[in-house]
Amino acid sequence: MQVFIMRHGEAEMFANTDSERALNQAGLQEVGKMAAYLASKLTKLDYVLLSPYLRAQQTWQCLAEYLPEPSRLIEMEELTPSGDEAAVIGLIHELGIEQPTATVLVVSHLPLVGYLVGGLAAEAGAPLFSTAAVAELSLTDSHDLVSLQHPISL
Repeated sequence: MQVFIMRHGEAEMFANTDSERALNQAGLQEVGKMAAYLASKLTKLDYVLLSPYLRAQQTWQCLAEYLPEPSRLIEMEELTPSGDEAAVIGLIHELGIEQPTATVLVVSHLPLVGYLVGGLAAEAGAPLFSTAAVAELSLTDSHDLVSLQHPISL
């Protein structure tokens, strides 16, 4: 199973609520750059797990223009910034049992994205993510972190 964990693109500093913060122009550009990178890696996309917050939704909308259509899109309250790491990891493991060769994309926030990586690949710890960064994990018997890509380094 391949799992790609992505932090949303750069967002506005202020909005009525945190959940309403939108991507800014720099965020749209960095997500576009990461979308091109992911398009070169993904020939199929089985599941997208998505935060309900606006900036994550906008990140997915930008990615969707470049990526294969997912078999299933799952919006999860557990993927908000202070979401439920155990619930998300549990779902990823369930999806892996159902479909061991699945490709999963998770679009979420700090600090949760780092905790998800650490929870899925313990030796990786909880890496820091710049905006629009993506961690690629291979969930075989050894649960390895394959790479962590930042848009500024692409």
